[in-house]
Amino acid sequence: MINLSEQLIKDIIGQGVDTFFGVQGGACARLIENIIKFNGKFIPVLNEQSAGYYAHGYYMATKKTAGLIFTTGPGLTNGVSGIAACYYDRVPLVTLVGQVPKRINLADLTKTRMVGFQEVPHLKICKPISDEVYKIKSIETYSSKRNKILSNLKSKVQCIEILDDSQREKLKKKFKVFKEIKKKENNIKINDSIKKLIKNSNNPVILLGAGFINEIDWLSSLKDLNKLNIKIACTWGGQKIQKHIDEKNKNFIGIFGNHNPGYANENIKQSDLIISLGCSLLQHQVGKIHDNFAPLAKIIFINNDKNECSRAKIQFKKRLINLNMPASSFVKKILNLRKKKNKLLKINKKKNILPVEFLTNLLKKSKKDSIFFSDAGATLSWTYQASNNLKNAPNISTAFNLHSMGYANCAAIGASIKKNNVYCIIGDGSLPMNNQELAWSKKYPIKIVVINNNGYGIIRQTQRMFYKSKFYGSDFKNKKSALPKFNLKKMLEQYEIKTKIINNKNYSNDLRWLIKSKQSSALILNIDYNFEVNT
Repeated sequence: MINLSEQLIKDIIGQGVDTFFGVQGGACARLIENIIKFNGKFIPVLNEQSAGYYAHGYYMATKKTAGLIFTTGPGLTNGVSGIAACYYDRVPLVTLVGQVPKRINLADLTKTRMVGFQEVPHLKICKPISDEVYKIKSIETYSSKRNKILSNLKSKVQCIEILDDSQREKLKKKFKVFKEIKKKENNIKINDSIKKLIKNSNNPVILLGAGFINEIDWLSSLKDLNKLNIKIACTWGGQKIQKHIDEKNKNFIGIFGNHNPGYANENIKQSDLIISLGCSLLQHQVGKIHDNFAPLAKIIFINNDKNECSRAKIQFKKRLINLNMPASSFVKKILNLRKKKNKLLKINKKKNILPVEFLTNLLKKSKKDSIFFSDAGATLSWTYQASNNLKNAPNISTAFNLHSMGYANCAAIGASIKKNNVYCIIGDGSLPMNNQELAWSKKYPIKIVVINNNGYGIIRQTQRMFYKSKFYGSDFKNKKSALPKFNLKKMLEQYEIKTKIINNKNYSNDLRWLIKSKQSSALILNIDYNFEVNT
């Protein structure tokens, strides 16, 4: 008979989770051995923090859940940021972490810090950034949790701690074949007052977020929405709809949010009805003062998460009506309600600064099946502002809610395992944070653009506004607290990544070179130190 470790891995791979990221260690070696045994793929990353970012990018490219494998103590604690990135973006994930044997797993019992070697309370650490946590200390424990664990693999962030001696425990009988039980959909009726709001509104806007595109039938829903003759805007998380927007589509008005000034934001300000589909309406989308967001509008808030519905009601008060249901169900129920024509506002467009102009051209000229991953800070805002210059654009992903630096190169490599034409847009301040993972770029090619503004440009923008331009810890020339100097080109070339530097607007040939490259290549775009993000 097989042991518990083998059964766990066999079950998880049997449900389609066959790719794992992590770092080898004593308490997880048996798990990794069984991944290979059952024809899974284990990709050893070079820092555990990167593992969750790989899994995030892998999911964004494939819509397939990945697994993480960590050993005890620092194995898990190093990996926390990656797990958190997945949790806050609702990217399903299963984390497997080894633990010391039962006889020395006694820190809780003895109320001490540690008994076994590297014994750390993994589940207490992961509980705030996981949907479910499980401690597997016997075959019986796993048997009682098995159906829940396997049922949640495609939808939840789960952390499973399995004790070292439990991993070796032999099964006495075979487990039954797992059969997934389909969840029943909430059949919520839309009352006449909501229908009346939609029918009679003069200037409605539909907002599409990540929750919308995470639904299985979102493309069908998008086609239906276009029949409603209502203006459509999207969040950064909903940007993937752009790939499916026709250039002649008059309903789509662009990306909205604090760092995406322009057409969508201005139309939302004048709207009398907001229909939010899978959009959280958090601070980076609507600002700090909720009454200032679409001040003339009632809000119909559609979300699959009842807690999000309650939170939105607290923040927007009486003007918000919340419905805890899938966006696709709501769309089907409101078809044929509107025949009025859209009121489209005209606004004067601002001139693009160099990084936005460059990224606009890159998005426009890249292949249609390209996938982009953008890092944090000014780089991220400029990437989505570039996308907002286009009606139709390739998919862009990021750590939408955690905004972690050092994310994009890891996520891009995670995506490149299954996809071609993967781009990483990253700032010079972020590149050093996980640059060791570029060692994988020889096997899994990515195209890299480094926006070089000599440090942390978005932080300097904040320091100009609130700290009298005292650039402590945000550039390379501050006399009291400067960043250490490093060479971007050498950093990239040590991983055999062909690299070119752009110092002006004559970049057409270099852009063409990057787009056509078959192996990992990079462009470093040197920009003005003082460039800021328009808000």
